[in-house]
Amino acid sequence: MIGVGVVGSGFWAGMVHLPALQRVADFEVVGVASANFANAQAAAAKFRLPNAYRDYFELLQDPRVDVVDICAPNYLHAEITLAAFERGKDVICIKPLATSLDDALKMVEAAKSNGRKLYYAENVPFIPALCRLKELAVSEVYGHIFRVKACQGIGRLHADWFSDPRRSGGGCIIDMAVHGFSFLQWFAGENEAVRVTTEAGTFVHSCLVEDTSATLVRFADGMIGQTEDSWSLTGGFDSRFEIFGTKGHALVDLLYGYPIRSVLGGSAEGGANTITFSPIDDHFVKDGHLAMFHHFRDCLLQNQLGRSSGKEGLRIMRLVDAAYRSFREKRSIDLTYQQQKVA
Repeated sequence: MIGVGVVGSGFWAGMVHLPALQRVADFEVVGVASANFANAQAAAAKFRLPNAYRDYFELLQDPRVDVVDICAPNYLHAEITLAAFERGKDVICIKPLATSLDDALKMVEAAKSNGRKLYYAENVPFIPALCRLKELAVSEVYGHIFRVKACQGIGRLHADWFSDPRRSGGGCIIDMAVHGFSFLQWFAGENEAVRVTTEAGTFVHSCLVEDTSATLVRFADGMIGQTEDSWSLTGGFDSRFEIFGTKGHALVDLLYGYPIRSVLGGSAEGGANTITFSPIDDHFVKDGHLAMFHHFRDCLLQNQLGRSSGKEGLRIMRLVDAAYRSFREKRSIDLTYQQQKVA
């Protein structure tokens, strides 16, 4: 049995990680920590956990905790991770990996030097519809893929601390675009980004960070990636993923339909066609979190890093960093010189 200690008792812990973790065999959630002890107690009672901790230091001292699942505010990710490694714990960390590229690099290097595992809890590569879309793309159903696109939007900030750049590291780019960047990088495979261009602004919310962004990413093989992200989708939500190929294109709408909608041109075998998949009603299956935690469980049991390690989170932080530099400096950012540094 793998003992898991969860740090954080807010939305992401209570609505996603805690209920999903309790559905994975061989994971035993030992307890939850929060800087607000009353919140930790409430979460422990709700999920019938044996322990509530006053802070993450107390959690790290518990020998029953083998893995620390970090659902705390962004600025604490690196701090908690480094402390966990020093105490012989492995780490699962939600997105973003850190608030800066430098901190993300420190986390990955610390995992290696301490002989610990660092897993990046990004659900996009585990979403069933997107996994099937990737299979179709690899099989060349759509021909050569030359453009991929993601759209992630919500109408408001998750919590007050997101508007504080000292705690969040930024706005919708570091919070929402990380999902889009993961999708783009996943479909780009081993091809690294060579150029990033971002436009962003604050239009709806009174905050010190951006609530709207659009980013173009050019990859080494020529593929164009786009991600449009916001906290400014007033009254609505958006979670769409598209790919465009020489034989056809496809759209996955995770919120308002879910099946893959494919359109194939006449050059494809069989002519025009439509491929659909039935909706999956179970939320944690549909959004990939159960598959993600099962993967992490298997990796821990087999002493492997798997396909969503800290190194993948570092690749995404490289894109986040470039997006912010592009926005601030009002120019495209050339990344070719960085490829060896963060490989």
